[in-house]
Amino acid sequence: ELNVHALQEWIGEVIQEYGANLYRYKGVLAVKGMDTKFVFQGVGMLFSGDFVPNKWKPDESRECRFVFIGKNIDKDALMNGFLECKAKPLRFKVGDMVEARIGGTVREPKYTQGKVIRVWDEGNP
Repeated sequence: ELNVHALQEWIGEVIQEYGANLYRYKGVLAVKGMDTKFVFQGVGMLFSGDFVPNKWKPDESRECRFVFIGKNIDKDALMNGFLECKAKPLRFKVGDMVEARIGGTVREPKYTQGKVIRVWDEGNP
């Protein structure tokens, strides 16, 4: 399963680097914390991707499948970049007490005590 933020960043990088050489690409991906499928497709630098109403079935394997068709594409770089999008274990678990940033500035951030009540909420770690 993937981290949706890392996935979106990676797709943007792929399009920037290989856009002119990408003829077609598409995929169906499993995102951590989401019971719906993330489907994407594109041609060149034109990209469309979002969660669709289709939910993963209980007996269905939550897997990621995608294909890129083009020229002069570094397969190893694509695979390595994609694998970096895998959801990693989180530092905190439900019930942990944490300091949460609630505003302020870069130089003077403001924090408050909080309690983790949910993880991987709608794909957000």
